[in-house]
Amino acid sequence: MPDDVRDGKRPTFSHDWGYVSEPNSKGPNSEGSVLALYRGKLLGGCSSTNATFALRGHPTDYDAWAAAGNAGWSFAEVLPYFCKLETDADLGSADWHGSNGPLPIRRYGDRELTDVALAGLETLEESGFPLIADANEPGAVGLACIPVNARDGERISTALAYLPLGQGRSNLTIRCEAEVAELILDGGRVAGVRLLSGEEIRAHEVIVSAGAYASPALLMRSGIGPSAVLRELDIPVIADLPGVGQNLIDHPAVSVDLLYDRVVEPVPVFQVAATFHSSGTGSSVAPDLHCMVGGPYEGDPATFFLATALLKPHSRGSVTLRSADPTAPPRIDLGYYRASDDLDRLVEGVLRVREVGRVGAIKELSGGVEFGPGAEVDLRTWVRRRTWTYHHPVGTCAMGIDPSAGAVVDPACRVHGIAGLRVVDASIMPDIPSANTHIPTVMIAERVAALIN
Repeated sequence: MPDDVRDGKRPTFSHDWGYVSEPNSKGPNSEGSVLALYRGKLLGGCSSTNATFALRGHPTDYDAWAAAGNAGWSFAEVLPYFCKLETDADLGSADWHGSNGPLPIRRYGDRELTDVALAGLETLEESGFPLIADANEPGAVGLACIPVNARDGERISTALAYLPLGQGRSNLTIRCEAEVAELILDGGRVAGVRLLSGEEIRAHEVIVSAGAYASPALLMRSGIGPSAVLRELDIPVIADLPGVGQNLIDHPAVSVDLLYDRVVEPVPVFQVAATFHSSGTGSSVAPDLHCMVGGPYEGDPATFFLATALLKPHSRGSVTLRSADPTAPPRIDLGYYRASDDLDRLVEGVLRVREVGRVGAIKELSGGVEFGPGAEVDLRTWVRRRTWTYHHPVGTCAMGIDPSAGAVVDPACRVHGIAGLRVVDASIMPDIPSANTHIPTVMIAERVAALIN
């Protein structure tokens, strides 16, 4: 295993599909810059390259899925699958945690916290963020040490957790570097897949798990999607599903960089985070803002940062095809800030974290040196220019009961109108959770596996 893939102290981008956003992805009045949309191109996907945040989100995230007609997806109904996937080393005895699952979850102890994390923890609490023991306790909102899927500094991906080395399975064959060009469809039923090489693999059931960018692209190349889009590319329409590739949702984020006038050691760069509500958002619903303390990072000069992410955006983007060529990357429009209140809320979050950065232990650590945005800059313009993706795309094969209203899969993740075909990944989320999406995606897989079995 490459060292950067093994290292759970920071994300890695060395194994990537090379996707980028469309220039308009930061909304009106942006400068047209593109964002790198890193996706893990290796066994385990993004779970093999991520920052190891092991967060679930708020109960109302999932209750809203169920209220929209997706029976079986309320928080009470998915909680057993959150528990099933994990062995929580710290809180496994709690009713809302698991102690026998494949994925190890832990939190950094006091003696493991870096100077950046300690400063962040102290200053955020002094600034009014309530300290909570467990960020995954149902309904918890506040400041905590981040639960992570790392053990002894090693990132434990789904590949390592679910496919332990040296334990072969007679009913499992893994074909790395065998890219799928399209699905083989026989009328209204899936019959298998066709690889880029031309090889056909026949099957009575196919589960697509290519992620929120690639899953809708695969469906569209195979004739499943908005009929007008498919006809423009001379792709025969097998199932007219207007929701394929629509409803793209992601967490936009922006960071304020601070001076780190010390030697940068190879330490975990994410240990502390907080969730909170923007003004006007009721406390009974999911928190819509996230504050992270990150770093330190080497540079000239070295820095650490305070970042804010918008957890419950109202804006929507899309994934479409550039051509019918399976080697062509999809056209990805993140759609950031199409809903004006998204920018308002993220600016509010930036103002809050800038206040945190100017006081207490964080100010002492940085010497009060902040690299941007500066006093004279229009903050809304600065946020647009500095927005980055939190790499949490969801929603492009959304779950629902009405295909005419945009649903692509039913509550059992079966593609509407195509027998034997399911999509099981983050693309089926009808709305985005108020958390990093890795653990919710694994929960979906556990939930659907139980339905199939």
